Parts: sequence; C-alpha cells; structure tokens
Amino acid sequence: MESLNNRLSDVPIIPPPSSRSSQRSRSSSPSKPSDAQYRGGHLRRANIFVDDEIPFDVSQYADTNVFHDILSDDNDKLHPISEKLWKKSTELVKKPSGEAEWTEALHAAIDEMRIEGIEVVRNRGKLAFPVHNPRSTIPRKRNQSHQTLHETTADGTVYPSSHSLRAMEQQPIPIFKLKDPRPDICVGLSDDYLAKALEPSKGRSTARSFLYDLQDTSTLISDPHITPLGLRFPFLIVEAKAGATGGNLYQAQNQAAVAGSTAVQIFETLSDLHCAQTLDQEYAGNIGGSNISVQHPTGVMLHLAFSITTEGPIHELWLHFRRPGEEDFYMGCRGTWRTTLKESSLDFLRHLSAVLRWGNSILKDNIISALQGL
Repeated sequence: MESLNNRLSDVPIIPPPSSRSSQRSRSSSPSKPSDAQYRGGHLRRANIFVDDEIPFDVSQYADTNVFHDILSDDNDKLHPISEKLWKKSTELVKKPSGEAEWTEALHAAIDEMRIEGIEVVRNRGKLAFPVHNPRSTIPRKRNQSHQTLHETTADGTVYPSSHSLRAMEQQPIPIFKLKDPRPDICVGLSDDYLAKALEPSKGRSTARSFLYDLQDTSTLISDPHITPLGLRFPFLIVEAKAGATGGNLYQAQNQAAVAGSTAVQIFETLSDLHCAQTLDQEYAGNIGGSNISVQHPTGVMLHLAFSITTEGPIHELWLHFRRPGEEDFYMGCRGTWRTTLKESSLDFLRHLSAVLRWGNSILKDNIISALQGL
C-alpha cells in the first residue's frame, strides 16, 4: 500500500478528498514515523509516558516543596519581567514569528530571573547523555538470515522461492531509536558554584576537577551537552515551537519527554552512586551487614525534573518523574498559560520562578550532599 501511495503521489493529478493518498500526513514515510506514531510506539516502548496523571505523592511533594509560597514571591521583581514578556508576546503574535523569536522572548525572561548558582544556556548542540533506546522483544535466530528456500526451473536454474523472498522482505525488524534531545533552553546548576561548594570537603584542587573526572570515566554525566557549557544537573528544559512555522505542542511534548527523562536519569544515577557509597561505608563498619538499609536522599528520591513546552504564546509546565525501582518515566502537566494575557503571563512566571528557587535550594543542597559523600 505504501509503494502504491508513493506511485500515486508522482501522478500530477489531485486525488479525491476521500482517497487514502489525500489523507496521508505530508511528513509520513517508511523511515520517519509521524508524531503520533513516535509517541505511541517509540516513547511507549522506551517506557516514557506523556500526559500521564500525576500521582498524589508526587503532586504533594511539588505543592509542599516547589510551589508552596508561589504567591509570596517578589512581585516587585516579577511584574516588570512579566510586563516585558506580555508586550513581546503580543508583538510576536501579530506576525508569523518562528521558534527563534519565541525562544528568545522566554530566554530573556528566565535570564532576568536567574539566581546566583543557576546557569541558563541556549541550544548549542544535542545532549550527549545516553538515551535509552528499546530493543526488539523478538529474538532473531543466528542462522535465520542464511536460510533461503529455492525453486528449480525446467532448465535447472535455481531461484529463491516466492515464499523465501517474502520472508526476506519481512525479516528486518525495525529498530526503534529515540531522537536525541536538543532543548531550546536548558537550566541547571553552575559548574563553578558546585566546585566552590565542594571545596570544604574535598579541597580546592579535587573539587574543581571532581565532576569532570566523574564525567570522563562515564561514572556520572552531569553535563549532558556535547560541548561543555558550565551547566551541571539540568532540572528545567524548554522545547519551543511556533504554529506560524508549522510547529505544535504535540511535537514539543514528544521532544520534552525524552529530554526530561534524560534529566531524571542523571539524578537517578547520582542517587544510586550515593546509596552504593553509603552502603559500602556501612558494610565496612558492620561485618555482618545483614541489617543495612540505605535510603535515597530526600528530594532526589522522587527523581523530579521540569520542562516547559510552548507553541507561540501558549506555555505548558510539565513534571517529569520516575519512582525508585521502577522502569517507567512519567510526564504530567502542571498548568497551561497564555502570555498574551497579562495575568496569565504573571502567573506563569510565578510558577517558573518557584521552579528556579527549588532548583537553587532543595535540589542543589541534596546534590551537594550526595556529591560530598562520593
């Protein structure tokens, strides 16, 4: 059917609206899945679930540790930033603005809200942290590719049988590969700030090279960019799209799902290293070791990260989380705002500011505590 559709598409005649060829997505092809196929196939097979319900304990953690004092924020600082974002949004929405313009508007707002110890970078290349690509669940026999049935003609010439040809056509099993995450904006902790925080426990020389050494040995990838950007432990990523240039929220959500799971994996790796180190230390002091029980660091226990997806002036805030001991990654929506509305723009920045404060306080303190124990 696909080959038939491809041949029909070459005919310079517009098919009737009811035909299958007219219903095909313009981006569909045998090698590139549609956005819906990517979410329902690739992401699902990688145990990444988009727009899932946020469980009570995760929601409660966010309410009590991230968004608990959202209305008591410094309005004197947020109001002028919100005013700029609102005015810029109303300006951009009146013309066919692309992703770059909308990304720049949001980046300017985040940069103005940046707190000491926080690093904000624009996209300069894809993330280098290994993405979990699911393998096929169908085992392939070692001699399967060499088995060929033959048919012999009257003159003795041997040809592969029609059954064999069909088997050869069906034999390749699709390899599901997730797209490398390339967030438009990435927010994390400053490399220099973390090095200074580790100096009292590790000494200046060791503290300055500690995270680099962990990364070089692939023990802990805390800066997931191909080119080091001085940003460690990303906890907020932004995927921006523009409807005027063909982008949409569905695409942004798919991209944020992979990037968010990547951020969660970084925290999970740190948490596991911390637990393993603590277990070794306790085991060394306990010959029997039978009653040793290690808990994940508070705050990192939920393996929580955030993302923002946008389509023009529409901004969504997402929570990414993974429960300890489980394989699934979840992505749940916290709220949606439209920055062409004054109050909506301000409320969005209040939530964004709360995420930045959480990253620079609870999350940062737990990360430093875990690193000091390694």
